[in-house]
Amino acid sequence: MANADNAGSDPRYVAHLRAHGRFWVADDVGTVAGYCATRRIGDATMLCDLFIAPERQGRGLGRTLLGHAFPEPGARFTFASKDPRALPLYIRFGMAPRWPLLYLNGPPVPGGPCGEAVSAAEAADAAARLGSPGRLPDFAFWADAPGGHGVVVRDGRGVVAAGAAGPRTLRHLTVAAGADPAAAVLAATGMFAAPLTACLPGPHPAVPRLLAAGWRVTEYDHHMSSAPDLVAATGVLSPSLA
Repeated sequence: MANADNAGSDPRYVAHLRAHGRFWVADDVGTVAGYCATRRIGDATMLCDLFIAPERQGRGLGRTLLGHAFPEPGARFTFASKDPRALPLYIRFGMAPRWPLLYLNGPPVPGGPCGEAVSAAEAADAAARLGSPGRLPDFAFWADAPGGHGVVVRDGRGVVAAGAAGPRTLRHLTVAAGADPAAAVLAATGMFAAPLTACLPGPHPAVPRLLAAGWRVTEYDHHMSSAPDLVAATGVLSPSLA
């Protein structure tokens, strides 16, 4: 319900969440009926996933799992699917809809600087200097997949953005304060030799420029959070590990 990229069926992804986040399983007479996973991102808790087996939905299991994940008030956010049952559940747990997270697909945008492929450690170190510390486990998870790597974008001042990429997918991009987030995203697409996918907040300034370059919106989720500005609308996001 909280993740539309199907990562929840990937054992490697589940193992990553269990190692670096928190994990709850709903047991129904010895059968796994669903699970919930969270990950601490900065000063907030991200609900990465909430899955309930279709045949066991409607029994209150999602509410029970969220009760364990969020027993007290606090800063929290998620990216909810368009399942209409998800929205009221997350609202009850203090997360209000804020903006759509757009899944976009299109060609690399030529011209200007291009992003560079680097190690996960180098990208995470750069992201920390840009104000997003503690991302090495997530960058390493993305970079260790086939075709994955860290990403940095430079201009005349040095590194202005850092993140991670997968095969034909821009996973994450932290942009320096004062830098042009649209230019950083367009530069990152220049790393790729074929059409790629990125997830961008609807208000992101790169969205109109990508659409003008022939990109298309293929899907969207709902960003929901306990405060309006908890997640900046100027970053490239993974729907699972923002």
